[in-house]
Amino acid sequence: MTDKEFFCAQISQCEKRMYTLAYGILKNPDDAADAVQDAVIKAYTSLHTLRSRSQFSPWILRIVHNTAISQLRRQADTEDLDAQWDLAAQEHSVDTETKLTVWDAIQKLRLPYRLVIILFYYDNCSVEQICKITSTPATVVRQQLTRGRKMLAAMLNKEDFLK
Repeated sequence: MTDKEFFCAQISQCEKRMYTLAYGILKNPDDAADAVQDAVIKAYTSLHTLRSRSQFSPWILRIVHNTAISQLRRQADTEDLDAQWDLAAQEHSVDTETKLTVWDAIQKLRLPYRLVIILFYYDNCSVEQICKITSTPATVVRQQLTRGRKMLAAMLNKEDFLK
């Protein structure tokens, strides 16, 4: 399999995870799509830096993470951040009301907590993979997961699930 074929196959497998990660950071579908597109271009031009083909997924997710964070920083220079945080949550066509409630609550979390929750629960990344993607020590990732879960529990009271 050529490098190009390998790259295309891996991008196809990671496409949804890449978008979910970018959307979790940027909270805007168009910005997330732009970030993923930029990350794919960056990844393809630096494919030679990939040490092991088995590590493609964490490698590309790290590139998406870094690209989305850079884009968020650029936007912060030109836009009011409060307007970004008020954008609507990602639309789910078939999901239940409970899943929407949880997703809305996750979107209200601050960035480091929102990011690790999305990577851990939606992208099924291990703590070690999250460490590689975010360049964060494992103890910090575990702490962010714990705090994020506590924040979600406080936001999601039992009344939300009894409706």
